Amino acid sequence: MKKSIFYTLLITVTAASFCSCIRDKFQYYGYEDQLEGYFPVGSIEIGHTWTLTSVSESGVSGISSDAERVVILSGNPFQETGVEVLTEVKTSMLAGNYANISYVTAPHISTIYAATLDEDGNYLQMGSCSVGGSVTLKDAPTGTPKAVTPQRIYYCFEADYPNPGDWDYNDVVMSITKEPTDDEGVIALHVRLDAVGYLKQIAAAIRLVGYANSKVDITQDEASTFVREPDRNRIFIKQSEVQIEGLNGNAVINLFDDAHLAMFHLSSDGSVYRRYFNTVENASSNNNGATQAPTTVTYYIDFHDAYMARNFTLAEIDPFILVQYGTAGENFWEVHTHPYKLTEILYKYYNGAAQSYNNGFSWALAIPYGQFRWPLEEQAIGGRKNTIVSGAYQTSGHSFGEWILDHAKSQDWYRYPADGAVY
Repeated sequence: MKKSIFYTLLITVTAASFCSCIRDKFQYYGYEDQLEGYFPVGSIEIGHTWTLTSVSESGVSGISSDAERVVILSGNPFQETGVEVLTEVKTSMLAGNYANISYVTAPHISTIYAATLDEDGNYLQMGSCSVGGSVTLKDAPTGTPKAVTPQRIYYCFEADYPNPGDWDYNDVVMSITKEPTDDEGVIALHVRLDAVGYLKQIAAAIRLVGYANSKVDITQDEASTFVREPDRNRIFIKQSEVQIEGLNGNAVINLFDDAHLAMFHLSSDGSVYRRYFNTVENASSNNNGATQAPTTVTYYIDFHDAYMARNFTLAEIDPFILVQYGTAGENFWEVHTHPYKLTEILYKYYNGAAQSYNNGFSWALAIPYGQFRWPLEEQAIGGRKNTIVSGAYQTSGHSFGEWILDHAKSQDWYRYPADGAVY
């Protein structure tokens, strides 16, 4: 994020506030007015949840006895490209030829497809229904199905919380998929760091919501890592272990202490190479931009229970970033998606004043669309003021601004990027 605006907040600080809780002593004068002034949408619907995902359940009947697994798909792979596997269940986990299967869905999906596959991945049966409906499987269509991929959810962050940002939501962009493994009690979580649109250090972690740290074991695939310099001094997340415990006892995946270093090696002089990774068009040293291949790391979550692993969905994770307030000291804040905005997982930074920040704004988005394209640097994700639409997602009837004004409208805005405004 390029900082072209200087934000001033009037602050009252006591002597005791010069600690990790310094920001908890803020007395904001005109804070809400500043947020409203800089936010690209005129107003936010009261009670807007900023949530684009929902968990549904469908009953699937007529499952063939020779099927190896059942999958829930976002479309028909015999007719469409870009179909995602919303979830899959091994038939060895089922008691008969019927199953209730949960999955995470998105607003642009109105119909789901259920299918059975044999051990070689051949389609045996297929059926469809509305999201949350019931499916009776029939013979699979003839022909050659197109490739399908695991459901991917993008997590996009603004790093200036609680100050206004430029609302491009590209300071950190990561995307996550999940898949079962050969061990029915273990799932694989694939975390991809796609972009870093910030020139300062940012850390990141993922909380498993509601899963006690003592009840799961998390390991990392040794073939991939975000930690390129393991001996380097850690600043934001001091623990080096992959699995750490949150303040509320939940299990936390320790992703990285420095997003830039997670994507790129050190500069020749030993410093961290800080650039706008994958957020600048025509990237060069003149605009501090750089193009870098995304980094993917796989984590294995062992629930020690096959049914817990089967029912685990991407709705039960809380990816968040950590940012530093000020220029020195261990004053760190976490930036979560809106449902978890006021949580404190690794640091107590609100100091009991969390409700002071319980406004309608969100500095993070979860976008359930595998082909999502994040905004370019300093390009607001979408705007609507005085009936004028703007930003990276501005298509009338499918704009980010309309969705912010009314959560029931333009829920598929993330499928309609403006030309020249996204990466």
